[in-house]
Amino acid sequence: MSSSETDEPQECPLCRDDAPIELPAYETWLQCDLCEEWYHGICVGISASECECIDKYHCRKCAETHGPSSYKGPALRRSGRGHADVDYNKLNEGQPATFNQYLLRLESGEFAEDEFEHLSDGSTVTAEWIRSRDTNDPFIVESATGLGMEMPNPSLTVKDIAAAIGKDTAVSVMDVLTQDELSGWTMGTWADYFHSTNRRRVLNVISMEVSDTDFGAKIQRPRVVDELDLVEKYWPEAKRKPNKFPRVKTYCLMSVQNAYTDFHVDFSATWVYYHVLSGEKVFYLVPPTPSNMRKYEAWSKSPEQAVTFFAESVKHCFEVRLVAGHTLFIPAGWIHAVFTPVDTIVIGGNFMAMQSLNAHIGTYKLEARTKVPVRYRFPFFIKLCRYMTELLAKRWAKLTARDKAKWTLDELEGAFVLASFLESKLIGDDCDPDIAKAVGDKTSLRKYAHNLLELVGVELVSRMVPEEWLNRESQLREGSHFRWVRPGMTHGSQLLATRPRRSRMAGATKTVDKTITKIREKAAKKTSRPKLVRGRPRSNTPDDTSSANTAAHEATLGELMTAGDMIAALGTGTRTKRSSDSNGSGSGEGDNDEDGETSDAGSDEGDGSDSSESSDGENFVVSDSDDGHRKAKRRKSIQVKSMSLHNGARHAQTIGQFKGARRRIAEQIKLKL
Repeated sequence: MSSSETDEPQECPLCRDDAPIELPAYETWLQCDLCEEWYHGICVGISASECECIDKYHCRKCAETHGPSSYKGPALRRSGRGHADVDYNKLNEGQPATFNQYLLRLESGEFAEDEFEHLSDGSTVTAEWIRSRDTNDPFIVESATGLGMEMPNPSLTVKDIAAAIGKDTAVSVMDVLTQDELSGWTMGTWADYFHSTNRRRVLNVISMEVSDTDFGAKIQRPRVVDELDLVEKYWPEAKRKPNKFPRVKTYCLMSVQNAYTDFHVDFSATWVYYHVLSGEKVFYLVPPTPSNMRKYEAWSKSPEQAVTFFAESVKHCFEVRLVAGHTLFIPAGWIHAVFTPVDTIVIGGNFMAMQSLNAHIGTYKLEARTKVPVRYRFPFFIKLCRYMTELLAKRWAKLTARDKAKWTLDELEGAFVLASFLESKLIGDDCDPDIAKAVGDKTSLRKYAHNLLELVGVELVSRMVPEEWLNRESQLREGSHFRWVRPGMTHGSQLLATRPRRSRMAGATKTVDKTITKIREKAAKKTSRPKLVRGRPRSNTPDDTSSANTAAHEATLGELMTAGDMIAALGTGTRTKRSSDSNGSGSGEGDNDEDGETSDAGSDEGDGSDSSESSDGENFVVSDSDDGHRKAKRRKSIQVKSMSLHNGARHAQTIGQFKGARRRIAEQIKLKL
């Protein structure tokens, strides 16, 4: 066990023809103590540091008859899995060259436990149930009973599938180590590989669509999928021609043991259903928060994607284990990876839903930015958007108020984003040629998109407070398409979860999210709730009014007291501002009224602070308690002076101020409700 004694690189019995034996990784050799054959350490999966711990090395052939190698001291803890092949191209590029990199990451990773909803059967899984859910978390149905689907017998084998589809049918195979697609495979050669015991590499089949085959004709996907699928609802029957129609209904996934698919989002963030026919699957699910989607986009563009484990860069990554008979529904936008602990056959499919149309369009834009090849995107996506816009615009023009009320807020936002997306794509005559070909007559489609924007926009405005809609409209138009809605989350929190990313450039315009501003103001009011201080307001002038003036004064105080009580209850802390001189100090000089009358300032001499209290009646004073510097100063009560008949202008002005306060209180009550 030593490095090679010759200067010229040499091959060992386990080297492949394309092995780059000139690399430093091939300098470590091991000699079998029984047959005396020499092997590269990398070819037998033993590093140079491990060689120093081996006492007697037995090659694979000799270990079958004489037992395993012996070690100096305690034996090293080694995995019982067989040694994986080395990818020499990856090794040349300085990247991990064995599949064990994925296994080690999954075994050493810390994942959140499965906290999603588990249903005993599918009897409650309906389109209305999904539309009314208060979350977009995945859910698991443990029994197919009630889902209304038809699946093959669980004893089905890959050879049976090859016979039903045709052994000469081409199939796309993925190399798990490189996550690249392999060409030249047929169902016959794949069946031979799947049922063989000598698998030199770990391969996977995850993109074989079978809906137009005899095998697929025997499969009926869940009933709820047909009820929600936008392709089934909006693509015209007369235009469903072969190769010109999205075929993503039914997939047959065939994975061998240790197969792994790295983190990804299904094309256009489609919903996915997985029914495990036989075997097991482990899903690693990352929620589609705006932050996670930005990290995913950066990770997808990174040249170090192959050596970076995406789950380590996010806060939440849930581990979900499925066994035979389980059906998993993954909502739009969830980032996920899949590991196969044993040979497994899965029947699944993709579909788009109206309440997730926002995320579907957002992911289409993300795929364009990350330059995902066209063959890996949702087929005929723009054409589907065209058919939906035309049909929705026609239907919405005829809908009654009761029918419009049945649409959920998510569905309305999806229709608004759809029309806005197409309208932005069709601005100007120099739009993309492929898009122009897909949409056909741009003039008529612009008209449909504009009409749909107006119709849906009016309904959205009626569902929201105007200020809230102004904030949400900009988010929808600017591209805030992802959010993670958890059970029990309030609508305000959902708006925060979808706020657009602000620019951090030095010269960027500073914008403030109105929703965040409202929450900050609400928090500030909680900490500065006015106090009711017992006491009679001080009077600096004698009461010399007539009985008529006294009656008017009591009526005025009744109105002021009612407004003050409401202000104190809601925590608005309204106060009456005193007039002062240019230096801000109490001067004892009066303030001229409109009629030329002089009103007493009523403040002490030598005190330069503004008044912080206002009387709301004869026995209560409303005072702000959030200013700490006022604790060291004597609190002062400001008298609400009696209004005489000859001071009518001043009286009307005061009444108007409190009426304005009442209107502001009513608006705040409306916002809270």
